Amino acid sequence: MASNLIWPSANPLILSMQQANQRRVYLAGETEYTSEIRMIWRLVDEDSTDVYQNLAFDEAVARFTASQENKLSTLRFWRSDKAVVIGRFQCVHKEVNLSYCEENKISIARRFTGGGAVYHDTGNLNFSICADRSEKYVPKTLIEIYEYFIGNVSKALQSIDIPTQYDPVRSCIRINDLKITGTAGWLKRGVAFLHGTLLINSNLPTLRQSITPPKGQPIFLRDKTRVRCMDSKRDRVTNIADQVKECPSDEAIKNAIAQSIEMSSRQSVQKGSLSQEEKDAAQTLYQSRYSQSEWNLGTPAQ
Repeated sequence: MASNLIWPSANPLILSMQQANQRRVYLAGETEYTSEIRMIWRLVDEDSTDVYQNLAFDEAVARFTASQENKLSTLRFWRSDKAVVIGRFQCVHKEVNLSYCEENKISIARRFTGGGAVYHDTGNLNFSICADRSEKYVPKTLIEIYEYFIGNVSKALQSIDIPTQYDPVRSCIRINDLKITGTAGWLKRGVAFLHGTLLINSNLPTLRQSITPPKGQPIFLRDKTRVRCMDSKRDRVTNIADQVKECPSDEAIKNAIAQSIEMSSRQSVQKGSLSQEEKDAAQTLYQSRYSQSEWNLGTPAQ
């Protein structure tokens, strides 16, 4: 992966975090920037395509990072098999075609962040960003945080000849006014956590069918307190592959996003993995929440 950071006698992606913290870093063509890096971004690229497991990983990373005094920022890429993922404050019967999903073996899951319903399959690349809000480059307000990080994803795609634009109204990325991302976030205890979809070559007819709820479906309450539901904001979508002559490879897209974070944060992005504490937390969340229909679907109305 290319980088605007020059590390004496070493490749930044293969340095250990301990070594990297001890080295001096220079900006290409400029004078010394800093004598040490305070934080290094961890790059996690998951193989699992289980949507429930991946959502548990996302929440575990966000909450574990928030609990730490010295926070490690993380960029994670992942995919899931066919699934509809709804926001935390949504009602499944208002967002999902339940019978269609059952007939076509499409999983239904609820994430811990807000926002609207999105469709996942292996033609969709998901990215998760967990950043330390005490870092000077991280903006303070929610709108600015979305614009900074999702805007950087858009710039990354532009760098590999994908003609994207960041939409500040919907906090998403578009090509020719068509949406290619759905995003949601969680800002608590010094952490800015955002995750999003990236439609590369997804099955759009299945997407549309699965998130078009028919009338007369069984009603599910979001929880037993009968709190009102948040509706999705419907939009027109497209695939990257349908909008460019030659679609970049998945690895090219991932590398461009990681490089964009390096350039904007002036910090190295290094391949890593989840800690055992994060894995344990994710397993607990999976068992208590993401594997439970009460969480994913809600409570059937009496």
